[in-house]
Amino acid sequence: MKNIYLMILIVLLAVPLTIFAQDTTNVYKVDKSKCIGCTICVKSGKCPTDAIEMKNGKAVIDPTKCIDCGICAMQCPVVAIHEVEYVDSSAIVEEEIVVEAEDTTAIEQSSYTVDAESCIGCAICIRKCPVNAISMKDGKAVIDSNKCINCGICADKCPVKAIHKADD
Repeated sequence: MKNIYLMILIVLLAVPLTIFAQDTTNVYKVDKSKCIGCTICVKSGKCPTDAIEMKNGKAVIDPTKCIDCGICAMQCPVVAIHEVEYVDSSAIVEEEIVVEAEDTTAIEQSSYTVDAESCIGCAICIRKCPVNAISMKDGKAVIDSNKCINCGICADKCPVKAIHKADD
C-alpha cells in the first residue's frame, strides 16, 4: 500500500517539475515606440551585467548579457521595457528524477542554501520555484526549508550561482 502512495506522490511531483524544468523564460524587451531615449536604464548603473546600451537614441538590451532580472524595467519611467515569457519546447530535460519505490525509509534529500554575498537580488529564483519556497529579505533570496522540495530548479536558474546544495 505504501508503494502505491509513493508512486502517486512521484507522479504528482514529477509532472509539475517536468513542466517547470522546460526552458520557460522571462525575457525583457524594449518597445522602441515607447522608449524616449532618457538613458535612465543605462546610466542608473543598476544592470548587474551592463546589458543595456543606447543605439540610435533608443535603449537596446543585449540578450547575450541579459540575465532577465527585470531591474531595467523597474527603472524605466515610461514602461518601455517589458517582460515577455516564452517556452522553448525544443528544450530537452537532461536529468530525470528517479525514486526507487522499494526502499521507502531511505529517501535522502539535499537542502539548498543562498550565498547572500553572491546573490544579486534579481528574483529569478522566486519566479522559477514551483512551490513558492523562496522570498526576499533585505534584497537577498531566502529559502524556506519547510516549503522547499529540493528540486534544484532555483540553483540551475540562478545566473550568478548563488544557490547551491548545503552539503557542497
